[in-house]
Amino acid sequence: MADTTPLSTPCRQRPTQYELRPAWHHRPGSVDQSRGRNRDTESGKLIPSIKTTEKFTNKWPRPQSLRASTLDSSVKNRSKQKGLIQETLSELEEGYNLGLDKIDRWTRFKWCLMVSVITVLCYGSGGMICAILTWFRTWTHADVMYVADNDILILITLASSILLFTALLGITGTLLNSRPILATYTLLLWPALISMLAVGYTSYKRYAFSLDRKLNFSWSQYYTPLGRLMIQSSLRCCGYYDPLHEATMSSKCYPRTPLPGCKGKLYRFERENLTVIWSTTFSLVSLHLINIFVALLCSNHVTHTFGKGITPKQYRLSQQDLQADAEKLRSTAFREDREERQFLLEDFDR
Repeated sequence: MADTTPLSTPCRQRPTQYELRPAWHHRPGSVDQSRGRNRDTESGKLIPSIKTTEKFTNKWPRPQSLRASTLDSSVKNRSKQKGLIQETLSELEEGYNLGLDKIDRWTRFKWCLMVSVITVLCYGSGGMICAILTWFRTWTHADVMYVADNDILILITLASSILLFTALLGITGTLLNSRPILATYTLLLWPALISMLAVGYTSYKRYAFSLDRKLNFSWSQYYTPLGRLMIQSSLRCCGYYDPLHEATMSSKCYPRTPLPGCKGKLYRFERENLTVIWSTTFSLVSLHLINIFVALLCSNHVTHTFGKGITPKQYRLSQQDLQADAEKLRSTAFREDREERQFLLEDFDR
């Protein structure tokens, strides 16, 4: 007997319905996720995900008004949040808090550079003052140095002039935050170093190698009668060895004068004077090397922002860039979202 019981058909289950809405609204901690999404959007992660050009990405720092605003996504602070957003937008439209109307504090590099430039100005001014006092013969025995060490006096004047000009450039560049001027200042520190080394080398060579013979030769060959007279009047002596040896006659210097020869006094003065010159110069050379090192390190960091804060030309937007990115947005926008929806629809049909 045939079984007439109808075959049991499986119950057709109701297909699962998927609702396309953001899941982060229904999860605990959605506020944190919304903040994370805002941070992702602000950091430029959303724009590269839809494959726009690099000119639309967040490559440059945000304005200070946007950095300072901390928006709360809670419901009870919605009105306060809207007011803060409106205030921020109005500030941006007016151009406030863009970093252009604020005087930044001096950086540590700028302070170090200013101290370094002031030291260059100090020993440059000191050398120039000593040179001017010697040229005008305002101190005791300045006449002797004017005659016996005239070449060293010229080198000191030249080195001091270079140092003063370099220091003025450094102060100007530091106060104006001008990197080209500071680059020129750093470059001019090297000729100043060479001029200082010339002063130190010339004075030390004259001091250390046969000073007495050089003085004897200079008295006989290089010093003019007026120069000898100036040395004799300053040191109160007559002649080189005695009044009868190559002396320039005057009211105080004559053959029977009781004044001694100038050899001993001139030798002692030259040793003391040359010692002061080369020791001071070489000690300042070490300080000058430190100033060169500071200038090389700090002249490019007088401000926190590199350059003048102007967007480079290659990153400026043009009409062609806008058209190209608009076409990309039309063709590729929300492609991932469409793929997810297509997958859900296929699952629903099954």
